[in-house]
Formats: sequence, structure tokens, C-alpha cells
Amino acid sequence: TTEIYTLSLHDALPIFGIVILAAGRSERFGQDKRCLPLNNKDSVLLATIRAAKASGLSCYVVLHPGDHELMHQCQQDGVEAGICPDARLGIGHSIAFGVRANQHWQGWIIARGNMPWVQPVTYQQLAASLFDHPCIRPVDGDGHPGFPTAFRREFGWNLMQLHGHRTEVRLMPSCSDIDLVVNDPAISRVIRTPKDLCPLHQITNDTQPPAFSQAAI
Repeated sequence: TTEIYTLSLHDALPIFGIVILAAGRSERFGQDKRCLPLNNKDSVLLATIRAAKASGLSCYVVLHPGDHELMHQCQQDGVEAGICPDARLGIGHSIAFGVRANQHWQGWIIARGNMPWVQPVTYQQLAASLFDHPCIRPVDGDGHPGFPTAFRREFGWNLMQLHGHRTEVRLMPSCSDIDLVVNDPAISRVIRTPKDLCPLHQITNDTQPPAFSQAAI
């Protein structure tokens, strides 16, 4: 089984990629959370990028107009990035832009730039699963879904039609065979408020990860 998985992942590397959505304005947060440090080290966005890069998959970061410094930082880190001119109109525009910019890929993993703790192996498992499923989402042991999501090429046209606040989640059929159980609590860890910046190991019963909801994405 391990050998088959390794071969599938090796084949996935050149044809599947990760679109990192980082074009939000952080209005609810109060400041640009993308640039805030995690554990006094990498910024939120840079930590997200480096975790995605560690998967071995291609990465593309979607930014908003005026993000010239972040664009330069992405280039320095060896990651392609692009400015979505309509990012202010909603996350759907950012998703469509990222997919359109990478139409040569055979599948897209749609990641959030404010989810820096997602493990590289989670991206790898999603990519490998695209060989058997046209779309896939990670779930925890209790069946609760999280991010990132993944789509094969047949969803490309629909992904590029997203706009406003319509996310890729609405494209997923309501059936359990799109669920991939992963051992990664970070699939539900979204940084929305300053207290969400605490590391995973500092989460207590009083500080639970935010629940998955379409309104939050």
C-alpha cells in the first residue's frame, strides 16, 4: 500500500498544485494578519506558503491590488504569485483568478492563507486522492470537514465562474465519498482574531478551533 501511495504522489507533483488565497483585507481582524509573526518567526502568510511548499507541490499565491511588497516576498521565497484585480469583490473572484492563472494544472488544491498550521502531508494526501476522486475535502476523525479542498480538472470551468462571496464549497456534492480522513487538527484552524494566533499545542478545552462554516470562508 505504501509503495502505491508513493508512486501516486510522485506522479501528482507535476500536475496538481496549490492555490493559496491571500487577497483578503483582514477587516474583521483590524490589521493585516498576513504579515503578523507566528511564534516571533515567520509571518502568517509565509508560514502557510512554506508548509505548502514542503509538500513538493507547485504553489501559487493570490494577492490583492497594492500587495507589491508581498509579491516580492513570494518571489524571493520561490513561489509564483498574482494580483487579483477584483479581490475586493469577494473570495470567489480570488478562487477563479488563481485557477485561471494555472489552467495547465490537472487539479487544484484551494488553500487559505490564514491557515498556517496545515501539515505538508495533508496537501500530499489530497493530491494523491485526486487520482480516484474528482473532488475531495479533508475531515477529522469525527467527520467534521475542513480545508483545504481539492478539485480535478473537470471542475475547472465551474471554479473559474465563481464570484462574489461564492466559495468552492458550493461545488462539492453532498456525499460522504468526497471525504478524506486526515490526522491533522489544523484543517479547522483559521486565524480570524488575534487569539487564534496561539500555536496548536496551546489550545485548551476553553480555546477550541473555530468550527467549519461556509460563512467563514
